[in-house]
Amino acid sequence: MPTKGAAKAATAAKPAKSTAPPTKSKAKSTATTKAKAEEKVAAAAANGKVKKTITTSTTTVKKATASKEDVEADSAPAETPAPKAKKSAAPSKAAPSKAAATKKSEKVEKPAKAQKSSAKAEKDAEKAKPKATKAKVAKTAEGTSATEAPKHGTKRPTEEDQEDGGMEEGEKKPDEVVSKKPAKARKIDEEEEVDELEKEAPRPKRGRRGAAARGAVEPVGPLNSPPGPIPPVTLEDVKAGKAVEVTSGLVSSSGEGSALPRKLFVWGSGDSGQFGVGPPEDDKPTKLNKPKPFGNKDISVAIDDDEMGRGGLEAVIGGGMHSVIIDGNGRILTSGADDYGTLGRKHRGSADDMDECYYNFKPVEGLSPTGKGVDPKTGAESDVERYRATRVASADAAGVALDDQGRLRSWGYFKDGEGRVCFADSDSEGHNKEQWYPIPLGGIENERFSQVSAGENHILALSLDGKVYSWGLNNCSQLGRASNPRKMSEAFTKSEPPKDVSLTPTVVNGLKEVTRVFCGLSNGFAVEKSGRVMAWGLNTKGQTGTGLKRDKVSVPSPVPALSPTRHNGSQVVQIVGGNFHTAFLLSNGEVYICGDSDEGKLGLPEGHEAIKEATPTSPVVVRSPVKVEFPAPPPHAPEGSKTASGGTKIVSLSAGMRFTLALSADGTLYSWGTTSDDAMGQPADDEGGDQSKDVPTAVAMPGKLGAWSILAASTAGQHSLALAVKAEL
Repeated sequence: MPTKGAAKAATAAKPAKSTAPPTKSKAKSTATTKAKAEEKVAAAAANGKVKKTITTSTTTVKKATASKEDVEADSAPAETPAPKAKKSAAPSKAAPSKAAATKKSEKVEKPAKAQKSSAKAEKDAEKAKPKATKAKVAKTAEGTSATEAPKHGTKRPTEEDQEDGGMEEGEKKPDEVVSKKPAKARKIDEEEEVDELEKEAPRPKRGRRGAAARGAVEPVGPLNSPPGPIPPVTLEDVKAGKAVEVTSGLVSSSGEGSALPRKLFVWGSGDSGQFGVGPPEDDKPTKLNKPKPFGNKDISVAIDDDEMGRGGLEAVIGGGMHSVIIDGNGRILTSGADDYGTLGRKHRGSADDMDECYYNFKPVEGLSPTGKGVDPKTGAESDVERYRATRVASADAAGVALDDQGRLRSWGYFKDGEGRVCFADSDSEGHNKEQWYPIPLGGIENERFSQVSAGENHILALSLDGKVYSWGLNNCSQLGRASNPRKMSEAFTKSEPPKDVSLTPTVVNGLKEVTRVFCGLSNGFAVEKSGRVMAWGLNTKGQTGTGLKRDKVSVPSPVPALSPTRHNGSQVVQIVGGNFHTAFLLSNGEVYICGDSDEGKLGLPEGHEAIKEATPTSPVVVRSPVKVEFPAPPPHAPEGSKTASGGTKIVSLSAGMRFTLALSADGTLYSWGTTSDDAMGQPADDEGGDQSKDVPTAVAMPGKLGAWSILAASTAGQHSLALAVKAEL
């Protein structure tokens, strides 16, 4: 487990200073604004001088993007109308927003006297400036930057430029550039500045009845969508090389031909019932310990009997000492150790059949896609919440699921900084230390989510509008925000409050338009719409990938090495992590990795530039992600499953404590690192021998090569699981 320690504040990107000439929103080109501008010109003319330009100096945070269209839009020059009597600042073509409308209304309410007074103050300030300053302002008005601000029509600073400069703890955020004009004149300038978000907003379409003229803006939908069910795969999907991507929810199935049932394979250590193959048997000593994948026959029979829905299983996830699956009906089934509600169900029979309950997959209680199931309060079949599950994530002992509407339900427990069981943020009536069946969580009952992810002892959830919520243990800053011990203490009046935790789902600040979230063992990651990767949490071995040399990164900080601008526009689509390493999957099928080089965790060959100084007794730390190379695709790999250059295309990752699994689009599973529990699927030559692999190595499936195609894989460290279809090509 990670050690405790004081954390420095995380690095934040330094905002770029800008002295570029201001632009006005097109929305402000109304009669009122014109009248006001004319009033200013008249006031200035009355004093024998016309003001040449209005300059504003603020620090703006520009949204980076890998999209060519967005870059072109951002750098497009503002349209300049035909010059009128000594007017200067040209209006930009930005759409109106509520913020702009508010500013506009505030300006209309200003008395003319105040405006004239401000205009006079501007004239006085202009007159007082040295000639060099006036020349500088005039040059800026013509579109030439006096400092390093981008010109109109030129490319904006890239995300790399903004991210590479980290801010250490104690550094002060650069102050905004302050205009040398008097306060009153500056106030008018600031009011006329158009917010960056307004510039990027889509222009309203003009309706037949003049909707645009009335200031109407078309409604914008949510950033993310609720996760739909994983569709069945067909033989055509396998032949086209996209069956793995279909199962990962990345693409749609062709829908051609009959569905191929996805069946369950397990390996590693199943001593606690993780395999779901029934309790141990004296005459089968290896039943619960398998060094390589073998099929779960009970699940296969249920699939063949149409008990698991069309297409078999949809998802599989490994928890600490348990496993979770979602079948084709949308049911959540669990198997394994059940300490305090980990499985989302209870054993209610005699002690003699307890093993039968925990060593086999059974549905969780309290919810069902049909609305019929086990009532968790009575243990009897009854009406329960109708809930069609589509995604699930498991921490060491806590579970969280989403349905096809984006509703979140959770169960199990966390461990606080002292190892004590906890779940609720209070000890009042109805709040339990452990939760035995799935429930909605207080504060986010009405929120809808698109994704969930779990670390060892914490959870992240992504809402439809791009907000990230975190809760759980926070001793390594894995929540990306500060906890509030005092508030927690006040909520526990009957017992001692848990330590180092925040059990109320709370928004993580410092993120913008997030489209993906992921957890490492003690880390958190978010990918923004622009493609920027943000990381936080434990960083003792550089596992955040930020390049920062601090043990903890307490707030979201950028990972410059994974900027889309450095990868031809490819974005990070998945992130997984173990104790001291993190792997990043890009949309082009490449994998990057960082962390501790010990025991082959990084998958880099001996002599690789990043680890050339490493020795068996003195590993090195790789703080900035580097590329992992994979073997060439197998002979049976479809062309559609390869990268643009014909190489192995990875589409899914999973991580154990000291190893990583990577699944290719052709259905081949690779693993590297080390384990002592056979969970890598790389049997030792001798019993108890070394199972380590320094570089990605294919995991052998039963039968001849290509007989089974793996479509999904997950590991929890001691055991691993996979979904596969039999499709010989």
